[in-house]
Amino acid sequence: MTDTALFSAPWDQKLTLLTVAGSTLLLLGATLAVWVSLTMVPPGPGRLLILAGGVLSLGAFVFGALLAPRGYTVAGDRLTIDRLLRPVEIPLAAIRSVELLSSDRLAGSSRTLGSGGLFGYYGRFRNQALGSYRMYATRGDGYVLVRAAQSFVLTPDSPERFIEAIERRRGPSGGS
Repeated sequence: MTDTALFSAPWDQKLTLLTVAGSTLLLLGATLAVWVSLTMVPPGPGRLLILAGGVLSLGAFVFGALLAPRGYTVAGDRLTIDRLLRPVEIPLAAIRSVELLSSDRLAGSSRTLGSGGLFGYYGRFRNQALGSYRMYATRGDGYVLVRAAQSFVLTPDSPERFIEAIERRRGPSGGS
């Protein structure tokens, strides 16, 4: 099959507010660090430390934007989580199941490595109900659970159509 199904990753109001606030703080911190270190701190270790803090703030902003989910593509034999840096590809043949996921099954989740609201909710998470999973979400509803070698929690713009697109390409045998 050569048809492609594209799904956006729309932001909800909470993510928009978290991203605007977080971005403002990170960019303001980076700017302030550079300004203070160059105008108020004499050359030496103190200046380097302040500049390093500014670089880290700017790096967090840039990497947050580069790693955030931008959408999802089902094409050929792959599901792709679209990101600016290193999209995540999941072979359709490796998907064991795909289903709607209620938000209560994410209760008690802890983030082990990732973002909890700067450009998205993404990275590695863990909870009692799902165990370890990777999330690439941009809102607090419309979750889809994709089980493959790892479990993935996604938030495509149309969860039902997304599930149908994957199931249609996996075929009647479920990709086995």
